Amino acid sequence: MKKALISLAVLCVLLSSCFLLEPQMNCDGETYFYLADTNGTSGTIFYTGESFYVKFCLTNTTEDSLDFTMGDSGPFIRFYIYQDDQYIAGSLDGLGFYLPILHYKFAPGDSMTSTWLAPTTIWQDPKVTLSPGDYRAIVDFPQFDVLQTDTIGDINFTVIE
Repeated sequence: MKKALISLAVLCVLLSSCFLLEPQMNCDGETYFYLADTNGTSGTIFYTGESFYVKFCLTNTTEDSLDFTMGDSGPFIRFYIYQDDQYIAGSLDGLGFYLPILHYKFAPGDSMTSTWLAPTTIWQDPKVTLSPGDYRAIVDFPQFDVLQTDTIGDINFTVIE
């Protein structure tokens, strides 16, 4: 009976993690990674205490499905903020994921998109506030050589008073 309950719990965790996957959306064949204020204006200068959006989109512009593997049940796209080499915040802070090895197909014309209202998550308490200084935003996503994803670099940004 105990093994059945444990198996059922694992199955529930696996199934519930499916709802955390990001919906496939179309971004008109574009690939982008940028920061924007809460009005949607792209920029790299923000004020202390201000929230801002980190946005990313990658579209499979090939005629083939692209295979990729994930080491956990979390979202395909993850964002991180660093100051120099010190980790400050990330889009998954406060969350936990089941750790199965999962295989996916990225179909032709499909897009992977994600938006994070940085620098904190709704699960964190206390909230992250960036003090004045220089920072770097990083996006982590499945890499596809055929899509030249190695050209997507970090974004340097500044927080002022």
